[in-house]
Amino acid sequence: MLTVGQEHRDPMKINIGDSLYAVTFSPNGEYILSGSLDGVQVWRVEDGKQMATMEAPYLRCLAMSNDGEWIAAGTSPGDMHVWDAKTYKEVSSHREDSDTINGVDFSPDSTRLVSASDNCTAIVWDIATRERVQTLRHEGSVLAAKYSPQGDQIATATRHSVRVFDSNDGRLLVDIKAAVTQWYNTGLVWFNNHLLVVSEGAVKQFEASTGSAVSQWPVPDTNIYSCIALPGHGEFIAYSAERTVTFWDMTTHTQLGLIQHPQRIRSIALSPDDLFIATGGEDGKIIVERPSRIIVSSMC
Repeated sequence: MLTVGQEHRDPMKINIGDSLYAVTFSPNGEYILSGSLDGVQVWRVEDGKQMATMEAPYLRCLAMSNDGEWIAAGTSPGDMHVWDAKTYKEVSSHREDSDTINGVDFSPDSTRLVSASDNCTAIVWDIATRERVQTLRHEGSVLAAKYSPQGDQIATATRHSVRVFDSNDGRLLVDIKAAVTQWYNTGLVWFNNHLLVVSEGAVKQFEASTGSAVSQWPVPDTNIYSCIALPGHGEFIAYSAERTVTFWDMTTHTQLGLIQHPQRIRSIALSPDDLFIATGGEDGKIIVERPSRIIVSSMC
């Protein structure tokens, strides 16, 4: 079901009818991908039309490659699925030695895929050969794994630390003591050579090369589903907790505005052109709206 406001000035609503765990935009901004208990759904941003459904029972995390060729998802039984993003046909599926895959992320050049698992590892896979390239070991469940914008590093998060690895040889470069409580790849974001982490009631910013703390933003109601997202220009942070998305100025640390929703939020994503924010919640609804409208109105 789709509800579109006049001239797209009001939020667009898509109801998938199932509990959501992940939302993301395609690299060209034309589609929204949602991940639910049943699998992956693809929606056209222009009119909300559903384009495809891909089965992945008990899905927990979702990603699409930068070249728009691949879609990957991880599940709570420990299955990792990869589909061709043009035909929506599954090209690989395997079960890791893990109860849950908490995060998946493609390298910027779309040649590799990293998965974060409850079995204390982050595993790097070669897309072309579908073979394991590296195993990055930890002392606890890996809750998130993200490639750096340059692709030369991989950041991972556990409940006790954030680590940065060399993506070429798997060497541990930095170990940051930060207690990350978020599940399903939602509490860790790269921005240039910095890392933003939701930890202990704050969004904390660290220098990735040294692990030094740079800044932090106190945030309320931090929980396992709290999310952070950044626009490409990096002027603000979008942070979600419970039923609220809050926008914070990166430079002044002032609150720019907020959006309140009727459902508990489990995932947020900004479109590649930074014009839209998509919010997915436990009631199975995706809400797409313009952050500029909220931020501008709050500053007037």
